Amino acid sequence: MTGIEDIEYFEPEDKFGVIKATVHKSGKLGFSTGAIKLIDFEKNKFFKIGKKKDSTDVLFLIPVDAEDDYTFKVLKAGDYYYLRIKRLLSQLGIDYRNENENISFDIDEVKENGKRYFKMLQKKKKANSMG
Repeated sequence: MTGIEDIEYFEPEDKFGVIKATVHKSGKLGFSTGAIKLIDFEKNKFFKIGKKKDSTDVLFLIPVDAEDDYTFKVLKAGDYYYLRIKRLLSQLGIDYRNENENISFDIDEVKENGKRYFKMLQKKKKANSMG
């Protein structure tokens, strides 16, 4: 017989709110309030961004402790956090200046072998579409 102490509980979807990042026409990657809470930019100031060799639809955002040639520094304007990724977008062939499309990423937390990082799945939608 299983007791209540043996039950594993799950966090609700709305604990953080919408967890996404949006690419602005300026080449900045801005984060939603939910993403800011999940990623904890107060603690995590530097990130490496990578991808698997055969994919450009999924990027990985990996927190690191120190800057090097592959590090993106978190910038803040008021309550808003962002990364400058204009050059990265160009390298990936992502047309972030296209007025007819909005590019965003859904963000999922990944915990693996004692490490915590974030998987960003790219979404494109027509600029004038709703939802």
